[in-house]
Amino acid sequence: MRNIWLLFKKEILAAARDRRTAILVLVFPLIFYPTMLGLIFHFTARNVPSGQETISRVVFQNKEVSPVLAELFKKEDNVVTTFYEDEGKAREAYEEKHGDLLVRVSKDESSELRVDISYRKYDQNSEIALSRSQRVLEEYLKLVMKQKLGGMGISYEDIKPPLKIVAESTGNAQSAIGEQMLQMMLPYFVILSVITAAMGLGAEITAGEKEKKTISTLLVSRLSREEIVLGKFLTVFSVAAIAALFSVVGLIYGLGLFGIDLPLQGLTPGIFIAILFTVLPLVALLSSLVICIGSFSRTQKEANVYQTPVLMLVVLTGILSMTGGINLGKYSYFIPLLNSLETFKELISGTVNGYHIGATFLTMVPLTLLLIYLAIGLFKKEDILFRL
Repeated sequence: MRNIWLLFKKEILAAARDRRTAILVLVFPLIFYPTMLGLIFHFTARNVPSGQETISRVVFQNKEVSPVLAELFKKEDNVVTTFYEDEGKAREAYEEKHGDLLVRVSKDESSELRVDISYRKYDQNSEIALSRSQRVLEEYLKLVMKQKLGGMGISYEDIKPPLKIVAESTGNAQSAIGEQMLQMMLPYFVILSVITAAMGLGAEITAGEKEKKTISTLLVSRLSREEIVLGKFLTVFSVAAIAALFSVVGLIYGLGLFGIDLPLQGLTPGIFIAILFTVLPLVALLSSLVICIGSFSRTQKEANVYQTPVLMLVVLTGILSMTGGINLGKYSYFIPLLNSLETFKELISGTVNGYHIGATFLTMVPLTLLLIYLAIGLFKKEDILFRL
């Protein structure tokens, strides 16, 4: 361990003097990521309440069938209604997006009023128009009930409903966005910080030393090949872990500067310890993978080429976890990388599942040890270390 510690101190000091390491470990997690996310969520939060001021455009067909309903649509706030009598022209106006909603009024066989509504699903403006149209229709039904009850000599106001519903809004745009960021975005940017820090340093202290011919000095020293690999692994692991820590600190406190309300009350010391057990195996796996790639590569440029698919895989896994694009149930916690992100998301929301944490740990640790073993094997092959 003393030899490993000596090599570790040497590599850490060299990394600390390297500006690229400082940029990857400090600038990106503490400045770039918080600034980028802060701007995104700042403008997202501004757009959330904008639906209240959105003007909905309604295409209304057959005004003469129900002038009362047409008048209610005309009087509705933030709704501009265009009336058509011809069905073809009304449909054409809607399909050409001159309206967010198409309302067709007709009489059925029993002379009852029929209302057909067409809207665009997943279109925010169209769904806002649908919500407002439903409110108009409720007002119309209330008006019709008053008229029918009045004809029977019953006052609508005298009828007490059997149920009273009171809905109270307790959320706001800022807290909703903050909670979404913690559960979805934070794990993604943590793993992105880890892989970028590990890739930059890992390629430098393995393939970079081959390219500079400085690796020969290590090989003729009293250090064994195992000690060399473990020392370099601990260096990359430490730098990547610091990058992960700074990414969490940077995102939490950096976003606070932009006014994003982050729900941190559920992150107890126990949760932080569980997060640590989840993140460290992830850091170890990526660090060992980078060391293994660098040990095989002849030059730092070649190592960067081999690391590119790893980066793409990490980004893809992060996106799938962030968006919920893949749902494998309990099997997700036996898939490397994905299991750490899914467990991380659970812990951030305040849920501690021992089975998921254990499955993540038991999956990542053996794979990390295997990659370190492969890296040691590569360092023992002279034809790999000194090939041109």
